Amino acid sequence: MKSIRNLCILFVLFIIVAFIAINFAIVTVPVGSVGVQTKKFAIFGEKGVVAEDFQPGWHMRIAGLQNWQMFDSTVQTLEMTKSPNDGSRRGRDDVRVKSSDGYEVSIDVTLKYRIKDGTANELYQNTGSGVKYKQIVRDKTRKACQTILGQMQTEEFYNPEARRKATTAIVENLQESLNENFVSIIDVLLKNVQFDPQYEKKIQAKKLADQEVQLNISLEKAEKMRGLTRDIKKETEMKVAVINAERKAEIVKIKNETAIRLATISAKYNKISTETKADADLYAAENGAEGKLLIKKAEAEGEKLRNSAMQGVGGSTIVALEAARNLNISNITISSIDTDLLDIDAMASKLGANKTAE
Repeated sequence: MKSIRNLCILFVLFIIVAFIAINFAIVTVPVGSVGVQTKKFAIFGEKGVVAEDFQPGWHMRIAGLQNWQMFDSTVQTLEMTKSPNDGSRRGRDDVRVKSSDGYEVSIDVTLKYRIKDGTANELYQNTGSGVKYKQIVRDKTRKACQTILGQMQTEEFYNPEARRKATTAIVENLQESLNENFVSIIDVLLKNVQFDPQYEKKIQAKKLADQEVQLNISLEKAEKMRGLTRDIKKETEMKVAVINAERKAEIVKIKNETAIRLATISAKYNKISTETKADADLYAAENGAEGKLLIKKAEAEGEKLRNSAMQGVGGSTIVALEAARNLNISNITISSIDTDLLDIDAMASKLGANKTAE
C-alpha cells in the first residue's frame, strides 16, 4: 500500500512539474493574433526582435531568455464619437474642425485598419510596445481629418458628394502617413455631422429664404401652366366644335345620300311593281276573256246538244218526267179499270212522251 501511495505522489508531482515546464517552454499564440519574439540573450544568433511574425499555435520558448508580444492581426476599429458612452474611449472624443469660413463642425469618425501581414515584428521594433501604434493611428487620423475637412466650407458638409471626396482624401492621406508604421487603412466613415448653433440658425434662415424663392418660382411656373392649360382647353374646345360640325355635316350628307338612294330604289320598285301589275292585269284580262269565250262556247255547244237531244225520243220522255215532277197531286181518285198503273208506256204517253219505236 505504501508503494502505491508513493507512486501516486510521484505521478502528481510529475504532472505538476510537466505543467510548469510546458508553461515555461511553450507559448500559445491565439487565433486572430500573431506573436513577436524578442531574444534577451543570444545563445544562437543575435539578440533582439526576431524578424518573423509567429502565426497562431504553440511555439517553443526558453524562459528568461525570450520575451513574447501578441499583436491583433484582424481588422481593427477606431471610433471617435461625441457621445461619452460610445466609441473607443470614454468621454467626448469627436473630431472638431474649423471650417474655411470660420464655423466649428463636430464629426464622428470611424476608421477600419489592420497591421500589414508579416510586419508586426517591424512595428514592435519601431515602437517598442504592443499598443503604442494604436495611439499613433488615432493621432494621425485626427490630424488628417482636421487638415482635409478644414479646407471645406461649412455648407459643403451638407453635400454628400463633397463629403465623399473628403473621405477619399483622408484615406489617401492616412495610407501615406501610416505606411511607415506598417498599418493598412481599410476605410473611413464620417457621420453625425453637427454644426455651430449660430451657423445652424444662419443656414436655417438661408434655407427658408431659398425655399421662399423656390416657392415663388413654383407659383410663377404654376401660373404659366394654368395659362397654358387654359390655352390648351380653348384650343381643344375649338377642335371639338370643328369636329362636331364636321360630324353633323357628314351625318346630314349621309342622310341625304341615303334618302336619294331610298327614293331611287322606291321609284324602281314602284315602276317594276306597276309594270308587273299591268302585265298581270293584262294577262288576267286576256285569260279571263278567253275563259269566258270558252264558257260561252261550251254553253252554246251544250245548249245545241240539249236541243238536239230534246228533239229525239228521249226529249219527250224528259218532258214527261218534268211534267210528272211538277204534278202536285195530294188526293186524287183514279179508276184502275180505265187506267193501268203498271203500264208505264201508257202512262208516259198520257204525260206527252212519244212511243219508243219498235
